Amino acid sequence: MQAKSRFFLIPVFLTMALLIVSSLAGCASKTSAAGRGSQAIPVQTAAAQIGDVSSVNALTGTVTANIQTNVGTKVAGRVQSVYVDMGDHVSAGQVLAQLDTIDLEGQLAQAKAQIQIDLAQIPDAQATVDRDQQMQAAGGISQSTMDADQAKLEADQATLAKDQAAAAIDQQQIAEMTITSPVDGTVVSRDIEVGEQVSTETTCFSIAQTSTLFVTVNVSEQNISGVKPGTTAQITAPDVGTAVFQGQVTNVSPSLDPDSQAYPVKIQILNPDPKILPGMTASVLFTGMQAQPGVIIPVQAIEETPQGSEVFTVENNTAHLHLVQIGATSSTQAVVTSGLQAGEQVVITGQDLLSDNARVTVVQNTNQAGVQGMINQLKQGAGARQGAGARQGAPGGGQGAAQ
Repeated sequence: MQAKSRFFLIPVFLTMALLIVSSLAGCASKTSAAGRGSQAIPVQTAAAQIGDVSSVNALTGTVTANIQTNVGTKVAGRVQSVYVDMGDHVSAGQVLAQLDTIDLEGQLAQAKAQIQIDLAQIPDAQATVDRDQQMQAAGGISQSTMDADQAKLEADQATLAKDQAAAAIDQQQIAEMTITSPVDGTVVSRDIEVGEQVSTETTCFSIAQTSTLFVTVNVSEQNISGVKPGTTAQITAPDVGTAVFQGQVTNVSPSLDPDSQAYPVKIQILNPDPKILPGMTASVLFTGMQAQPGVIIPVQAIEETPQGSEVFTVENNTAHLHLVQIGATSSTQAVVTSGLQAGEQVVITGQDLLSDNARVTVVQNTNQAGVQGMINQLKQGAGARQGAGARQGAPGGGQGAAQ
């Protein structure tokens, strides 16, 4: 309920009503206009009663998974194939997509060829070192020659090790070009297409573990006191039909969310359907909340203003303004915890035109109250005056007929 500037609206609505009457009845006298301006405002009322409200409003929220994993790639490349889509159930290790490996396979082939060259060189280098050692015993070789031959053998061995490491890296990168699921779950987003270039910063898929699902809703300040961990709820998801699922509150935020001005509440779906997916909209109806007793009034009687919640009552055709405290609310009723007594007649239509101690008249129908009621009354008054004038001016009418 939005705050309303009551004192601004009263003259605006009265002016509108007077303009309509002027168009119907012509120019009215100052005395008549003054009389209309002071007339009672028509309102509709209902009695405040003792009762309770269970605050079982259906709240709308979003389905979330207990764990959602983003899947990327460890290497950059072009997407060659995609094997899954949103909604698909996958297992840990299942292939989700394949990146193009042709460049890496070329590098690996070159590395393997170089390894064969390295392997062919090492036996010759090793034989030379062995021969040097035999000649050294006979004193037929210099130390510098031996050192050079040993250095060549070690360099050939180092080259082989380097090329083998490069080949292993190429093999590892080729394996990493196959994107697999790290968990069992359901694909909730697919963010790559065939032919697209991806990098190590790209999120390719999101996998949700849907064995445990939750719905998060925002509960108003008036109702949050009745919601606790363990409170039961009924949950429906329009996207999967009319089936009702049982739920239970697991978490209640201790602080008000500044954006929604409500408290986030997390409800676990106890018997989820495999068709329910994270991101779907769900409706939550709390069934395990204790009813709050008090003075019950229709919610349309309450006006929210900068000063707080306000209600008008009527006594002896006079409106009285009350500042009230509101407790639990449903779609039609609210509990007033202070500021109002049972049995008082609260205004449910026409309060937009009221100020404290305003003169009112109680009507039975909504279309007879408020602005519309005032306009209807003024129309009827204008019609009556036009009819009286017509009878006085007609031949044989009024005093002329008596004469």
